[in-house]
Amino acid sequence: MNEKHLRVLIVEDNPADAELLELELANGGYEVTSLRVDTAPAMQAALEGKDWDLILSDYSMPHFTGMRALEVLKATGKDIPFILVSGSAGDDIAITAMRAGAHDFFTKRSLALLLPAIERELREAELRSTARAQREQLYQNEKLAALGTLLAGVAHELNNPLSVIMHQATLLQRSLVDDPRQSQAGKIMLAVDICSRLMKNFLALARHEPPRRIAVSLNDVVVAAIDLVSYGLRVDSVAVALDLAEPIPQVSADPQQLERVVINLVSNAQYALRSRLLPRSVVLRTSFDASLGVVRLQVTDNGGGIPPEIRSRIFDPFFTTKPVGEGTGLGLSLCHGIIAAHNGTIAVSSETDSGTSFVITLPAGAPHVDETPETNVVLPAAGLRVLVVDDNPDVAMAFSEILSSQGHFVEIAESSRAALPLILTGAYAVVLADMRMPDLDGPALYREVIARNPLLATSFLFITGDAFGNETARFLKETGAVALGKPCTFDEVASAVEQVLRRRADAH
Repeated sequence: MNEKHLRVLIVEDNPADAELLELELANGGYEVTSLRVDTAPAMQAALEGKDWDLILSDYSMPHFTGMRALEVLKATGKDIPFILVSGSAGDDIAITAMRAGAHDFFTKRSLALLLPAIERELREAELRSTARAQREQLYQNEKLAALGTLLAGVAHELNNPLSVIMHQATLLQRSLVDDPRQSQAGKIMLAVDICSRLMKNFLALARHEPPRRIAVSLNDVVVAAIDLVSYGLRVDSVAVALDLAEPIPQVSADPQQLERVVINLVSNAQYALRSRLLPRSVVLRTSFDASLGVVRLQVTDNGGGIPPEIRSRIFDPFFTTKPVGEGTGLGLSLCHGIIAAHNGTIAVSSETDSGTSFVITLPAGAPHVDETPETNVVLPAAGLRVLVVDDNPDVAMAFSEILSSQGHFVEIAESSRAALPLILTGAYAVVLADMRMPDLDGPALYREVIARNPLLATSFLFITGDAFGNETARFLKETGAVALGKPCTFDEVASAVEQVLRRRADAH
């Protein structure tokens, strides 16, 4: 019984000789799919129209030659084992052919040696393909690492003003109760949130950050993501339909990362639909497959579809069909990485002029929750002494205003050197310190403090504009310190302060 399938392009003017080669392969246990060509144009068309495992070429033909066939193959850039077969060529011709790039050379009288050579060349072609894939992956990883390093600095500089904008917009919104302008402040906050999420998308892809696992409703993730992109969808007249199964099991996931996936898929659909006449639609459908124990999300649009020739590349980093300036080629790669990190799958189906559908599957089931009860400690809701340490006066003032609005007594130190003697007095319940500052950064300040008084370690609350980069993540994991990413909401600040107080209570 044939177990091996082989797609062979035979360059041969004699049909009988071609049949002889096919018979030799069949006797060797191959199930052969073949095509015979005997001109350069026919060979070019065959190479463009199908993927081949092997090319067997006669050396001499009336209107075509094996050496010319080799040139046609090399012009395509494809790595396909190319074996020449000749009726009577000598060693000198064989050497010339091998130097030109042929993988092997046989006479028609020695076809018994052909099968071992084919086996060898197929193995070596697979090894070359694997090596190319590894080199390409290494190259992409290096690009992503460089991107992550660049974006870490950009994120810090960008997230500082975003923090100020978000804080001021929140204060403005709260001061405009029953005022029509309150919604305008809300739009500013939404825009800041979108900018922040975009930066986190880039950093998440560049750093391959592991997901945090909590019990998540996929339906809630979909609704939250659509809320963030609804304005742009309305502008482009894209109708959104939600078909969300109820009830549906929770999944163990990072809700923010899943939200990024949904936003990217819907945004891609929105972009594709801009070139389509009305109606334009995106349908998001969730379901539960009890037999497989998975939850599914399907995102379907009625756009122009994805061409078959690029469908296999859409998840590659930096691959994009959008014009320069309109796409980075990172969105779908990010989606693939996030879903893989959640032990799920993402697949695409598409038909030209009939739309595209992405299907995500995730294992159903909430994560294990530690049932150990929290320490029964009554935490003060207000009236704490808090020290804000940040070299950016605007950011320091923004956090001061947030904490003051929550009833705390706040002081500001604009450098770690100025903050150090203040912290060592032990007068502050919470020290909110930026991770990145000149001279003495947040981690260095922390180490200086605990070297003198280890009991103050639990007072620290770190803020960072680099979205928890690798060094930041290592430091926080080592110390167990509480941290906030910029920009952050008033509620997130309050929650982080509560975490610090609980950590202090548990330590004492």
